[in-house]
Amino acid sequence: NMYGKAAEFWADLRLELLSAGEISGEEKGVSNQIWRLYWSSHQRFFRHMCMSAKVPAVVKLAKEALAENKCVVIGLQSTGEARTEEAVTKYGVEMEDFVSGPRELLLKLVEENYPLPPKPDTFQQGEEKVTEIQRKRHSAQDVSFKGRVRKVAKMEDVSDDDSGDYSPSESSDHESSESDEEFHMCQICNSEEEKSLLLNCSGCSLRVHPSCLTPPWTGMLTDDWSCYSCKKIEGQEMEHDANVADFSKRYDSAVERKLKILDVIRSLDLPNNPLDDIIDQLGGPDKVAEITGRRGMLIRTSDGKGVIYQARNAKEVSMEMINMHEKQQFMDDKKLIAIISEAGSAGVSLHADRRAKNQRRRVHVTLELPWSADRAIQQFGRTHRSNQTSAPQYRLLFTNLGGEKRFASIVAKRLESLGALTQGDRRAGPSLSAFNYDSTYGKKALTMVYRGIMEQDSFPVVPPRCSDNQASIEEFITEAKVALVSVGIIRDATVCNGKVAGKLSGRIVDADMHDVARFLNRLLGLAPDIQNR
Repeated sequence: NMYGKAAEFWADLRLELLSAGEISGEEKGVSNQIWRLYWSSHQRFFRHMCMSAKVPAVVKLAKEALAENKCVVIGLQSTGEARTEEAVTKYGVEMEDFVSGPRELLLKLVEENYPLPPKPDTFQQGEEKVTEIQRKRHSAQDVSFKGRVRKVAKMEDVSDDDSGDYSPSESSDHESSESDEEFHMCQICNSEEEKSLLLNCSGCSLRVHPSCLTPPWTGMLTDDWSCYSCKKIEGQEMEHDANVADFSKRYDSAVERKLKILDVIRSLDLPNNPLDDIIDQLGGPDKVAEITGRRGMLIRTSDGKGVIYQARNAKEVSMEMINMHEKQQFMDDKKLIAIISEAGSAGVSLHADRRAKNQRRRVHVTLELPWSADRAIQQFGRTHRSNQTSAPQYRLLFTNLGGEKRFASIVAKRLESLGALTQGDRRAGPSLSAFNYDSTYGKKALTMVYRGIMEQDSFPVVPPRCSDNQASIEEFITEAKVALVSVGIIRDATVCNGKVAGKLSGRIVDADMHDVARFLNRLLGLAPDIQNR
């Protein structure tokens, strides 16, 4: 149920990212980068889910081995340290429960890569307002025409009583001031005119004759008149404001959708970090020797109501020597369970050495296979050395999920090659050939499946859970198409009209037709019942 809901969410997230990318108008290069991150996160997420599904089996095997007076070595590749440290940075060193690696991976993917339109604040700050630019371009300085105005002669009666107070300069200044108020110059034809006969722009203070404009102004002379340039600027300003409002609306809507997706991620039921979970279920750090590359760990508090983050070298051992200290605890029979990763176990021997105190038989449980065969052999060799009292028992765990065969397929293929290289016979390697799907026959089979689903050819055999009835086969084809569209293998999908109305159509690129690894990768993102069909 947990896996199915996670697969459904990833399919919904893909559609949401497609829609958000179209709305934000992201560039092709940015879009390609987002999808690369999406599919790589998709693979890591479901690989983590596969690991978590095997935790109960690991714990059961370990307890059974201890009951039989054996000791246990558990091998894995990823420790989840990066997700744990990010969670500690965000939430602090004290938390209610162990960190869920898949949840933190999803949160990081959406928080950092969800396509958003340009932020309105950035849009406004990146350019001056249109009105300000245009005002600077078109506005003219308020020109004083004093000294060029037309003087109007005025006759005044001067009485004998006033003759003593008459001042020519005062009269001249008074007349000049009145003339300045009554007359202005047209800024197009440069001729003087009475103020009342000129148009005065309320925006840029332009004074002109109505007839000097192109086209001439035929309306009334009003105080709120605007010149043609200012009207154009006002239109641009209104358009600019409308664009800003539209950007703001689109941005707010996108942010709201992003926050809803983050809330959905937080509400998903997802597993905890397998490494911390296993250590906790097997007795904690006092019972389990951890030989990995991580520097810190989450441990259960004494009251059992939460977890706390602490450095692995909390017991007065330097960080450089902590793995050797843990290894010695295991070899001295003080801890009967060891968990090793590739990064931390380089050069470490954990076999039943005759010189060591702990000579119990080792049960080597592989929780997570390495990507390459030589590393797998190297990890197996940690518990299988010369001078040992007993050979280890190996337990390679696989779930019944069809997609997990992708990881087994890689190692199986390379282990067969390793057998051929070391023994001169490909059959000399471990018998994992049943998991090697990335072979010539596997590629041919995949091509047949794709061609059958795309209705380019008939199926060589009746599809699983189908009868010879054509209707059941068509139902299978429809379900398969929907599944392949949801994981991005069928591209440019459309719903047909006309005689075949309702049918899905699309294309599978040539590079994918033979790519078994990609098929198994994407298969992980489907619900378990579809994977195993």
